Amino acid sequence: MGMADEVNLMRAKQEEEEEEYDDCVAAADSFDPSEDELVLHFLRPQLRGFPPRVSGAVVEADPCSAAPWDLLARYGLRDVGHFFAARGRTRPSVRRSVGGGAWMRSAVRSGRSVSELGLVVRWSRAKFCFYMRQRSTGWVMEEYEITDPRCYRRDDEGQEDDYWVLCRVRKSSKTAAIVMPSTSMGNTSLMRKRMLAAGCPVGVEAERFLLF
Repeated sequence: MGMADEVNLMRAKQEEEEEEYDDCVAAADSFDPSEDELVLHFLRPQLRGFPPRVSGAVVEADPCSAAPWDLLARYGLRDVGHFFAARGRTRPSVRRSVGGGAWMRSAVRSGRSVSELGLVVRWSRAKFCFYMRQRSTGWVMEEYEITDPRCYRRDDEGQEDDYWVLCRVRKSSKTAAIVMPSTSMGNTSLMRKRMLAAGCPVGVEAERFLLF
């Protein structure tokens, strides 16, 4: 194979990866499950050690690790993102976040969902609003917790495994949200990370690059 053929092959592969990335991002942006679907098809399987109904739709990441706009940009999302986060048994009213902001709890409510087999799963939802310099940014986080102990997997010694909650981070529908995209949004490294986070296939070279 000549040099020109190799260049054409590389270009074709890059165009194919970009198209697959765009398709994955579009699918992630259109992911809009109901509360029952979040609890039954995603959070409950996560607690029991089973794969969710849709692989890659909910990412394991701490939503307090970055400001919400940077968190979503990290995974190639724009207006809303869903995350599994390890949590303690207590819910503090204030959760600090990177970037000088804070998630402030505003409301808590309880609910119940019924599976296709008639299993009743009880859960609670805590709502947080993201503030910076004591001003609302227009970003909201809804944290779902299953309160029914029957939904938790047990290890060999009878102890509960990892305790997970499911967080939906989104722009508020009532308040105009502040958008502060990361300055590194346009670089190739972040694009590769987005593709991996979205479950899109990328080359071995890209995966090797992300290990550093």
